[in-house]
Amino acid sequence: MNITLRQFLDSLPDWVWEMDIGGVHTYSNGAVKDLLGYEPEELLGKHVSMFWPEDHATPEKIEIFNQELQDGEAWQQFRGRFRHKAGHMITLESSGDPLYDMAGKLVGFRGIDRDISPTLKFEDELKISKQKYKELSEKLDWENNFKTLLLDLISHDILNPANVISGFSEMLLEEFPDNEMIAIINSSSHGLMEVIDNARALTQISLGKSIETSPRNLTQLLEAVVDEFKTSLDAKGINLNMQVDSKLLISVNPIITEVFKNYISNALKYADGTQTLTILSDHRQGTTTIEVRDEGETISELDRQRIFERGVQMNKSRGGDGLGLAIVERIAVAHGAEVGVRPLTPKGNAFYINFPDGV
Repeated sequence: MNITLRQFLDSLPDWVWEMDIGGVHTYSNGAVKDLLGYEPEELLGKHVSMFWPEDHATPEKIEIFNQELQDGEAWQQFRGRFRHKAGHMITLESSGDPLYDMAGKLVGFRGIDRDISPTLKFEDELKISKQKYKELSEKLDWENNFKTLLLDLISHDILNPANVISGFSEMLLEEFPDNEMIAIINSSSHGLMEVIDNARALTQISLGKSIETSPRNLTQLLEAVVDEFKTSLDAKGINLNMQVDSKLLISVNPIITEVFKNYISNALKYADGTQTLTILSDHRQGTTTIEVRDEGETISELDRQRIFERGVQMNKSRGGDGLGLAIVERIAVAHGAEVGVRPLTPKGNAFYINFPDGV
């Protein structure tokens, strides 16, 4: 080889080599120093088995290798483990082609080896990722099957007995309208039916199924939710400022009340310093908006973008699993609505839900 070609080969990051038909190196460029720790001169006259792992560099395997060289067959992208001069093992990808003299006689091989450690690392990470995806997929399948079973259980095994209790209590109340115990049973059965309906709706939402909706006065639903929190609000000394239209007729499922329950509950838990909790409605540009405003510390912009994600908690010291607002978003999506939170001035937060006209 002339000096210019040698300089070019030495500039390559891959190991370029030549060997005779006996497997003995006759040439190596400088890249072998970076890959295997040897100077090119240390290879010349040495058999390629000097790089092999000890369990491969046996006389029997060397003999088999030398015999295969006599066939003159090329190889492409063979992956093998090679021993570095320092003793550790690395994996190289090797390709080689036969060399012939002017008379057409096989005289050796010329090839190129490259370090594929980054490729192997990526492949390992890909395998781990695929395994995690498989496990997650299996888990999701199991969870969806469980949710379907739960939906069936709620729809039939629990709902049917509840209907029987409700029906009998209605009959008894008609016969004994002044009986306080029957009235309590009747009221409790209606409450149980609402819980079952909400559980069924939540399960349907989690499965991505549509839920039944009908035109309802959202103001009445809001007032019922507020009544549930009256004791808690009074205990914390929080005044409630209700600025909602007297009749907001929107097609919803009763599960929509969970949105407002979560908003008010979060204000009680996290919005320290709130003296007045404001619930207001507004209609503009084809959208009806319901907001729950607190006077607590303003949530940062980053957290406002993440707060409706599953498992995200703004204040882990207060407990909880970070599912509440994630469920709120799912409920909103099932209604074709949009939820979010925006900052108030000088401080505070407005949690909202937007209902486009026609919902």
